[in-house]
Amino acid sequence: MDGVSEGDFTMVIGYPGSTDRFLSSWGIDQALRLYNPSVVDVRDLKLKTMKSHMDADPAVRIQYAAKYAQTANYWKYYIGQSKGLKHLDVESKKQALEARFTDWVNANTDRQAEYGEALGLIQSYYEDTDASVQGKVYALEAGLIGCDISLFSFRFYRMAAGLFSEDAEEVAATQAAMTDLANGFFKEYDQATDRDLFVNLMTKFRVDIDPAYHPSFFATVADKYKNDFNRFADKMYAKSFLVDADRCAEFIANPSQKVMDKDLAIIVGQSAIQTYFAGQANPAEDKFNRGYRLFVKGLREMDADQAIAPDANSTMRMTFGSVAPYKAADAVNYDFITTANGILEKKDNSNPEFIVPDALDDLIRSRDFGQYADESGELVVCFIHGTDITGGNSGSPVLDANGDLIGCAFDGNWEAMSGDIAFETELQRTISVDIRYVTWILDKFAGAQNLIDEMDFVSGLR
Repeated sequence: MDGVSEGDFTMVIGYPGSTDRFLSSWGIDQALRLYNPSVVDVRDLKLKTMKSHMDADPAVRIQYAAKYAQTANYWKYYIGQSKGLKHLDVESKKQALEARFTDWVNANTDRQAEYGEALGLIQSYYEDTDASVQGKVYALEAGLIGCDISLFSFRFYRMAAGLFSEDAEEVAATQAAMTDLANGFFKEYDQATDRDLFVNLMTKFRVDIDPAYHPSFFATVADKYKNDFNRFADKMYAKSFLVDADRCAEFIANPSQKVMDKDLAIIVGQSAIQTYFAGQANPAEDKFNRGYRLFVKGLREMDADQAIAPDANSTMRMTFGSVAPYKAADAVNYDFITTANGILEKKDNSNPEFIVPDALDDLIRSRDFGQYADESGELVVCFIHGTDITGGNSGSPVLDANGDLIGCAFDGNWEAMSGDIAFETELQRTISVDIRYVTWILDKFAGAQNLIDEMDFVSGLR
């Protein structure tokens, strides 16, 4: 099997999440000043709180490994996005585009009538939302998804209506569904960790954000618990049936509307979701939507000779590019492949993220790569290519010019994090695992010969 080479065509097919290539200069400014730093700040505290418990208890480390990784994913994303937007000076480029758009509109009276208000509406929206954008971020990041109990209690309450039905079959079905929900929740739940998350993040919410955007239960904390979330947590985690698997199961079997409505965790969850939805319902949204539609329509008319890729929206998309190295900064150059040698170089069995099992270590050192080696005899692990990557792409197939599977996309380089807004072909790369490494692992490490036998291997991948 031949290896990938610089310049090879690659194509990624998947369901990418949202992108915003038409984001205005005012949107860039608000993201850099308010939105991105707020997400990073809250998640930074969340990560530190989880890690303190994970480092202290191996069982908690296992329970919270996926949650930690999920939290870190967008924490890193927004750090990288901000860095990339500043490095590429995207705000100035957007301002130049908006100035050109304004000149184009003003050059024709018909265009003035149709598009004249577009940029003013967009600018006005960001001016109107500057005061609330951080509260919106905190309502989600610290309020609704900051600690486990908040989101779990919201989901539990939403499902619980069926427990009080007069239809016995509906009650039974609801009990079964809620038992599954609770079992999944408590499997990856540690009360001490969650308590610290609740206290730390809600305290940060109260301190950082204007009271106008606080959840309603903050008033209870202020009035009855001396504005101390530790005191409130002492009561909630001692009394709520939602923090204990046995008490939760007992409630599902013998539900009480009165007990549920008075439960402090339920009150927190309901307050959090109400605050989150209140932040979503901004009266300035209609203003923005109209301005945005006019701006995009005008840009397509102004630059009719240019092919403009639409924003991603979780529908099937194809993105294509070439395998290529890149220069990240002065004297900082990255090759387009990594090999199994790097696995051993990074090995650190004291770090959960860099553990290399002895069996894998032995296999790599033996260099028994067989048909999976490239033409130089190395086992390629990952390669980079100039395709688009965003949330939702991970795991997508990477195909070559012949339509053969050569890898699976899973990440972007640090410089690619601004790609949802501005794509820079010389810097931004998708990182994919080479399919030969995947099949080598299946064959040599996992011994899954049955899977290998089902595959058709091709040569001449270059």
